[in-house]
Amino acid sequence: MAVRKKNSESKGNNAASGVIRKFNFWRRFFIPLLCFMLGGVVFNLDRSGNLGVTLLKYKSFIPYPFSRMLPGAGSADGAAVPEQIIEGRIIEVYDGDTATLFKESENTKFKVRFFGIDAPEAAQTHGTSSRDALREKILGKSVTVNVVSIDPYGRTVGRVMMGGRYINLEMVSEGHAWYYPDYARNEYDLAAAEKEARIRQRGLWRIKNPQPPWEYRKDKK
Repeated sequence: MAVRKKNSESKGNNAASGVIRKFNFWRRFFIPLLCFMLGGVVFNLDRSGNLGVTLLKYKSFIPYPFSRMLPGAGSADGAAVPEQIIEGRIIEVYDGDTATLFKESENTKFKVRFFGIDAPEAAQTHGTSSRDALREKILGKSVTVNVVSIDPYGRTVGRVMMGGRYINLEMVSEGHAWYYPDYARNEYDLAAAEKEARIRQRGLWRIKNPQPPWEYRKDKK
């Protein structure tokens, strides 16, 4: 009886193991396939408009298989040159003066540093507000970058336009960034925009004696 019972238990264990192996096999096959299919749906919805903007805003919270289907995932880094004009969609905003542009026609992306302005660092007061303001303006939107130069970090430095709007100027005018004269002399429109923002106490100018980001970076070295 004991031997018969032992054999019965062994068969039961083998059957359970077989079910588990089959389950693991189908799980390994179907889950990636499902993720791929759903990712494709997400990608196409993203290209359609408002949903895509929302997805890009919360990209860091989207599971990896799905995020790989968003615009720009897996694209190569583009190489810009001064005086070039680049058109594409903004797929990421890092702070108030830096973003990533995706050029779909060439499957390339460019990290863009906004010419002539310097926004608060993330850890500074108004840093998050500055980033969010820029996200609200351009994330998921099509823009044109007039390339001025390439900085030492390989970023494309340029004037960012969205239709007839000069986004660099808007960020300074609304008090979300400083005019950066050390790297953009004679940009009188940016200088005038900062002066007015200070007078009107817009954005970061509501803060008493805000620290310029270039001084903040210097202190942190």
